[in-house]
Amino acid sequence: MSDIVRGVEDLIEMHGKPPREVYLDSENSGLIFPEALMEMIRCYKEVGYGHPSITHKVGWESYEKLHVSTKIIAEFIGASIDEIAHFHSGTEANNVAILGVAKANDDGRKKIIVSSIEHLSIIFPAEQLQKLGYKLVKIPVDGEGFVDVDALSDEIDKDTLLVSIATVNHEIGTVQDIKGLVEVVKDKNSDVIFHTDAADALGKVYFNVENLGVDLATFSSHKVYGPKGAGALYIRDGVKVDPIIFGQLSTQRL
Repeated sequence: MSDIVRGVEDLIEMHGKPPREVYLDSENSGLIFPEALMEMIRCYKEVGYGHPSITHKVGWESYEKLHVSTKIIAEFIGASIDEIAHFHSGTEANNVAILGVAKANDDGRKKIIVSSIEHLSIIFPAEQLQKLGYKLVKIPVDGEGFVDVDALSDEIDKDTLLVSIATVNHEIGTVQDIKGLVEVVKDKNSDVIFHTDAADALGKVYFNVENLGVDLATFSSHKVYGPKGAGALYIRDGVKVDPIIFGQLSTQRL
């Protein structure tokens, strides 16, 4: 019996037994579901192991697997398949959301607004833009982590390019009223692009991009018991986002 099959059987057995220790950090990252792992192994060994951008039989099979998985993601969040771009992590997707928007919308708007408790993969790219002459505004939160709505509204002006506020905070679990925040922002300036890091929201709270009105949303596979090293970015049709890494044909939307 191969080591990898033995590893899968051990994982399945682990799911069915009382744990030897109590793991309390599944929100940050957890075990991959056995079903997901088995499907990955099947792809690697039987179908789907080719490069999805290559025009031969195995490449076409891989592209079909990618297409099917993209469709599942899109339908789950209320998007179209052409609005989903794949990345190697939620961190990469967040970087594209911040830096890619700034790069694609070089129209004089230089204000970036984030909450003061965003993930570092939002804060650090925004601070890089600050070094390039952008104005970075960090909106304060209250004792429970909720964004100061009045402070947010006061900062929205004609120079505002992007607002990024996580749906569920990665440290304290605060669930923001994203739909309400989008309305506050768009009422002041409908041209502002609204991004939300939804990596900690997917599968835990109701999340539908049409209902919320967001322009961009980030997701991460390992946050929902999938494999590590996989993320996605929802990009509403018509929103301009440029790539920040070149040579990746399988990101589809970019």
